[in-house]
Amino acid sequence: MHHMNRDMDWQNNYMVHGPQQYPYARRQHPYEYHHPHMQHAPMMEQPYYPAMSSRLPSDRPLVKLSVALIDTYKHINHVYYEERDARRAARANHPGPQKGVNNHGWDDENYDYIITSGEVIHGYQIKERIGKGSFGQVVRALDASNQEVAIKIIKSKKPFLMQAKTEIELLEVLSKGSDTHNIVNLREHFLYKSHQCLVFEMLSLNLYELLKNTQFCGVSLNLIRKFAKQILKALQYLASPSIDIIHCDLKPENILLRHPKRSGIKVIDFGSSCRSNKRCYQYIQSRFYRSPEVMLGLPYSTSIDMWSLGCILVEMHTGEPLFSGSDQCDQMQKIIQILGFLPTKMIDKSNDQHRLLFFEQTNNSWCLRKNTLISQNPRQTLSQVILGDPKRRNQDSGSQYDIFCDLILKMLVYDPSKRIKPEEALRHAFIAEGEAPNRPRRGV
Repeated sequence: MHHMNRDMDWQNNYMVHGPQQYPYARRQHPYEYHHPHMQHAPMMEQPYYPAMSSRLPSDRPLVKLSVALIDTYKHINHVYYEERDARRAARANHPGPQKGVNNHGWDDENYDYIITSGEVIHGYQIKERIGKGSFGQVVRALDASNQEVAIKIIKSKKPFLMQAKTEIELLEVLSKGSDTHNIVNLREHFLYKSHQCLVFEMLSLNLYELLKNTQFCGVSLNLIRKFAKQILKALQYLASPSIDIIHCDLKPENILLRHPKRSGIKVIDFGSSCRSNKRCYQYIQSRFYRSPEVMLGLPYSTSIDMWSLGCILVEMHTGEPLFSGSDQCDQMQKIIQILGFLPTKMIDKSNDQHRLLFFEQTNNSWCLRKNTLISQNPRQTLSQVILGDPKRRNQDSGSQYDIFCDLILKMLVYDPSKRIKPEEALRHAFIAEGEAPNRPRRGV
């Protein structure tokens, strides 16, 4: 149920064997029989004789493709995966060099650099690839002092290089306060064989992987509080007048633990980020964490990251995305089902290209194009979502849920100008309670 739009490995085209001969001789139609010397003789139906066959009944193609079809599919899958595993094992035992087709032979068909384990790039020894995306790939490497680093190797195509240039500029602005404000630290950058490379400190699991380790049961409100406080400090730093950077893609995958057994985190991936006064793109934010102003094509600011954070915190507790739309239209419906209808003035400010995807006007008022339940009490609806599992109620007190729900509602206010600011959220009762002089538990 979780993240249904993540990758699935379907193998749809597999040929079984060549055509098999039908086990019975064809029975001729009476009007098909003509004796060569009897042109005017009446046409007679020939007797039917079964062809001799050594096949067992279960081996006949007609049986395999009808009553035994499920068994046939199982056999096809078994044969396919056996052959695939054999091919993979052969490649692992005899890894021939991958041939490049782009960038003078250095790149594959997608303009990704063809990495080789043990290769030294700019003084860094490549160990293995640990991530891949539309931008390029990330590899684990060792520096001259044998410390692990993560190197982001951007595709060699010009649009990706230009986008990486913007990312570097923003990361250099953030570098002075990166550690104290929970932002990933860019150590250096360089150009290698037409690929922009960004060298980062090596971090641990991202929050989605942490959630996966809980079998998507979620984590406690106590741990949520620790995460929230650190992410809010990062957003406060990004939203400060001297910085004024919108992350534009805040999600569990872009928040990493500093250490696998500690609660310290850092925000990563500024590849989609921009300044508030230099918005580059309209299509931003991953769908589950996309704010309504972005969906409506309205001007946006650092407040879109606060919307994303509200969605993330609920997901980290329940184990499931708060708004898991299958497409843009379904996403808007999911939001309205929990938070109620959007303010009319927001829809009025949007243009037809965007608003008519979701809404239509009847009797001078806006309504959803598709019928759906609209929450009349967002606080109650959201509380029901957060408190859905009785096991979670036993872990945390009811009062904690009340103030947690209150914070999330303030993060998910439709009007971005009224949405809670990072500094206000840091003073909220849910976050401020963590300031109590309780001795923290190690390894949480």
